[in-house]
Amino acid sequence: MQQKVEVPKEGAPTNINPLSRIPWRDDKAVISKDDPLSFGVLRHDGSATPHPPVQRAISTVVEALEKQGHKVIEWHPPDHARGVNIIQKSWAYDNGADIRSAFALSGEPMIPQIVGAFSGDKPPEDATYIAANNVAQREYQKEYMEYWNSTAELTGTGRPVDVVIAPVAPFSAARPERYSYYGYSSIVNLLDYTACTLPVTTADKNIDVVVDAASFKPVRELDRRITKDYDAEIYDGSHVSVQLIGRRLQEEKVLAVTEYVAGILKG
Repeated sequence: MQQKVEVPKEGAPTNINPLSRIPWRDDKAVISKDDPLSFGVLRHDGSATPHPPVQRAISTVVEALEKQGHKVIEWHPPDHARGVNIIQKSWAYDNGADIRSAFALSGEPMIPQIVGAFSGDKPPEDATYIAANNVAQREYQKEYMEYWNSTAELTGTGRPVDVVIAPVAPFSAARPERYSYYGYSSIVNLLDYTACTLPVTTADKNIDVVVDAASFKPVRELDRRITKDYDAEIYDGSHVSVQLIGRRLQEEKVLAVTEYVAGILKG
């Protein structure tokens, strides 16, 4: 993974990619054993409750890091639902015209989730709407940045949280037509942050059971459907990953931390 990121950034990257601003920085890709890291942990984004295997994967990573002496704090950022709403608006600026033209090239049918999101029954949004959403995005990014900066008071390292541990999705694997929530990953896109997926375990029907389902109180209808979709038998054996999220332009650091955490998990 490092080679895939490092090679394009070598040799005047701005002459190759107008979006690339900096070369690979080796000094940012080093994890020192003498300098403990600090982590935030997002267990629930306020919209979708992770399935039991995902909850266990998050706890596994947290416990492994704490045993190594790293500080882990609970992550309570600005409302993720607001951020997800902003990015979802951006997906539909053209009401799916580009998506439909791409599918038309092959004749491949669109899956129900795409058909439902881009029905094509309204005109594209105008420039005023798009500009207002861009402003909302910048304001949200600033608010999130300020929250991240504020964690320096909690980490004990003298700096803000290094990396955030979070679900990739509320489920461990994608069941056909049931991948109904993208908020855990799309929020990273909205913020223009760096993230890397880390395999942690596999779902186990004997361990990953729903405890006291009768007392579960969904935060909204989507949350109820996602939780109801969990079936320990169907998910048994599926791979479970988490994501490690860093700030903007921190590819070197995030990859280094991911490799470090993977080593801890392997023992």
